[in-house]
Amino acid sequence: MRMKMFAAETFEAAKAMIFAEMGADAVILSEREIDGGVEVRAAVDKMGGVGMVPNEPLFLREARGGHGRGTENPLFSRVRDALLWHGSPQRFADRVAAEGAGRIQNLKDPEEAIAEGLARIVTCDPLPARLDRDILLVGPPGHGRTATAAKLTRRAAMVRAEVLPVAADLDGTAGGDQLAAYLELEKGQIRSCHSPDELFATLKTLKAQNRRCVIDIPAINPFDEDDMASLQDLISVIRAEPVLVVSAEGHPDDQLEAARSFARAGIKRAILTKLDVVRRRGGAISALSSAGIAFSHLAVTPFIGGGLVPAAPIRLAALLMEDAPGDVIALKGAA
Repeated sequence: MRMKMFAAETFEAAKAMIFAEMGADAVILSEREIDGGVEVRAAVDKMGGVGMVPNEPLFLREARGGHGRGTENPLFSRVRDALLWHGSPQRFADRVAAEGAGRIQNLKDPEEAIAEGLARIVTCDPLPARLDRDILLVGPPGHGRTATAAKLTRRAAMVRAEVLPVAADLDGTAGGDQLAAYLELEKGQIRSCHSPDELFATLKTLKAQNRRCVIDIPAINPFDEDDMASLQDLISVIRAEPVLVVSAEGHPDDQLEAARSFARAGIKRAILTKLDVVRRRGGAISALSSAGIAFSHLAVTPFIGGGLVPAAPIRLAALLMEDAPGDVIALKGAA
């Protein structure tokens, strides 16, 4: 049996491609919506087929005028295979390869090709060390919000700026104690709030004093409607930028659905965490990209000091090469 995945802008277009390439005996096994179209898996008992229409979405057909793909361009295949190994969806892997290795002449290095492709697809927008507005850290349970709040606080201190960590302990999980465990030197700066009214009063006071803060709120389940409604209410009341803290761990489909849920709540930037404890990072990177969320920073070490790296296409590309360990990146611009 011969099976193949087809990507197209509509289901009818995918079916036309299937029957043109695999013949009238082709059987559709599955279908699903993806960003910009659909993916349909089909199978046929016999090898071969008629017509042999290429299985290329529009963005790949446009890239044909570039440097080629597949067997015509080994670099395209190397980039695509690396992304697929990392758990990237097929369409995302094809697009990055097409935008990098498929368009840019004279590229030889896969990491450089991935970086070129990502530069045309993803947005990188790091937070300044001297915050120009308050930050509200949001994210699912266990994704590293409190550690990230500590890292942002320590990062500001390194450039002689003040950022006050605010633990919104609205669920009674001792968020202030957790922050204090990370921030021994800045323990006196921590503000703990145990109710919404206390939180709003604290933020009002800090605003009157013209002092910036990073707010660590309780975990949000992106698949829980009540949690997301509460988050949107909080965002509308607190005049702070919501920044998603999301782990690179997890299934690519779950990561995509979660990212889109947070994007609908108004989140535009994300800090990608736990990159030091996962091997396959493609699902998280493609999920944030597909949801239209910009990459702010990359958490590549568990250490509070220097634990955040400003996101950039070349750094994301290094993470998507199997033989590029996260600690190498941490030495190149952690701040």
